[in-house]
Formats: sequence, C-alpha cells, structure tokens
Amino acid sequence: MSWCAEAPANIALIKYMGKASPTTNLPLNASLSYTLPHLITRVELEPSTEQADRWEALNKPGFIPHVFSEKSQQRFLKHLAFLKKQFHCDANFIVRSANNFPHGTGLASSASSFAALTRAAAEACAACTNTPVPSIQEQANLSRLGSGSSCRSFFEPWALWEHDTVHHIQLPYPELIHQVILIHEDEKEVSSSEAHKRVSILPEYPARKLRAEQNLTELLQALQNQQWEQAYHICWREFQDMHALFSASSPPFSYITETTHRLLNQLKNAWDLQGDGPLVTMDAGPNIHLLCRPDQAAQAKAFKHQALLSNLHVL
Repeated sequence: MSWCAEAPANIALIKYMGKASPTTNLPLNASLSYTLPHLITRVELEPSTEQADRWEALNKPGFIPHVFSEKSQQRFLKHLAFLKKQFHCDANFIVRSANNFPHGTGLASSASSFAALTRAAAEACAACTNTPVPSIQEQANLSRLGSGSSCRSFFEPWALWEHDTVHHIQLPYPELIHQVILIHEDEKEVSSSEAHKRVSILPEYPARKLRAEQNLTELLQALQNQQWEQAYHICWREFQDMHALFSASSPPFSYITETTHRLLNQLKNAWDLQGDGPLVTMDAGPNIHLLCRPDQAAQAKAFKHQALLSNLHVL
C-alpha cells in the first residue's frame, strides 16, 4: 500500500514577512493569498523496511523531477518525523515528491510541498495507526510548523492567515485567471527564509507590520466593494514595499532583473492607458504574477502571447 497527496501553491497579495514566533512559524503580520490549483506538488509515501525515512525524486508524467539539496531533504524529512510523532506512528517511509512547476524560483514550492507532505502523512499515519484522518484545519496547523505559508494552501480560492488561525475567506472574485511570467527558472540564490532574516534587522523593518496591516484592511475593502483598480494599486504598493526592504538589507540584494523592470513598466503603462488590467504582484523572486477577472480573458491571452514573443515562459 502507498499514499499520495497533491497540494497547490498560493500567491500572497498581502505578504507574510517575519515571524512573531520562530518555533511555531506564527506570522508577524496577517496575509491574504489566492490559491493556484494549476501549480501543484505531488507527494507519495511508500512503506519502507529501512531504519529511517528516505526522500527521492518522483518521476511521473506531468511533473518535473528535482533533486533536493541535502539540507532541503533533511528539512522535509524532519517535518515527516514530526508528523509521525504527532500521530504516534512508528512506520518508516520512502518519500517521493515533485512539482509540475520549477522548484525554488519564488513560486511558493515550499508551501505546496509541505502541504502535500502533510496531507499524505495524515492519510498514511491514520491508516497505519487505525485512527481517523485529522481535519483540514488540523492539517493546516501542522503544515504551518514545517513551512509557514503552506497553511494557506489548504483553503481556496482565498485564504486569510492571522496569527495561529488560517481560513477560507469569501470574496466577490471566486475564480480569477492566474498567470506567472517566469523571468528565471533557476533556483534563486537567496531563499525566501534567508531574505526575511536579512530584512528583520533593518531599522525600518518594525514599521513594515503597520503598513502590511493597513494594506490588508484596504485591500479587503476594495475587493469586497469590487473596486478592482483600487485593489491593483494596493497590491502594487505591497510587493514594491517588500522588494524595497530586500534592496535596503545588509548586504543588499534584489530579485528584480532588467527584464522584470521592463515588464512591470509595460503593465503599469497599460493600466495607465486603459484604466484596467490585471492585479500584479511578485513574491520573493524575479517572476511576475498576474490575476485577471474572467471578463479579462482576452487581455490575459494577449499578454501571454506578448511574453512568449519575448521568449519568456508563462505558466
């Protein structure tokens, strides 16, 4: 017998930056995310007679085999060991995982990976111990301890994460068209966790929490009132705020490339000209996320075509 689970990535429009509690991955500020069901991680667990759990890349059609670094493997297996302890399960497993999108490029592969691992482990441990599978809420809380933002991947399409609570939130846009323009598909040199560590010692960092809280309040109001243009301006301000902190860190660094700058300027100019367009955001990486309303399908298609003409991959 084996167990498998899949979980989606998510893109935060209001960013989670910094931890109120490093040991429990409680966030310094609340975050709002949109779930991306077309970007998924698959995890398979197979019972093993070996003395310890072991990870290996999953080779399956539709997924991209990726070899984790030793550090990444140990982090993954450490979370599995934690889950087994929580479920009083002493079985060992061969763990196989893969994404259908590039790993480590700022597309929230950590969130989808740990969510999928938690889902698979919950099923496997329940079967091995003849106990009920824990609720989605319990699984989300356990997943958070491995990767903070993974807790949002259990809810869709919108998830609100505040302190130790994460839940689905009802908003007037239940189905948006998501595109991500891949500027670089290589694994980034500065991980998201390292980026957040570097900015946490900045003198201007404490004020970030207040700005994020204000942006969240304003964005929720704009979305509830279907003020799309206002939502666009808030999302733009929010990701620019995060990337400005990266540039101010010591040593300074930036994920934004010349190509990223060029495309952001094109998007801004299109908004200024047409008075409409996608919500635009970036995570801790060089890639650009776009969220379009269903009635903007033609715009989404046109921008994808334009990006492809520039030899950029669009997911």
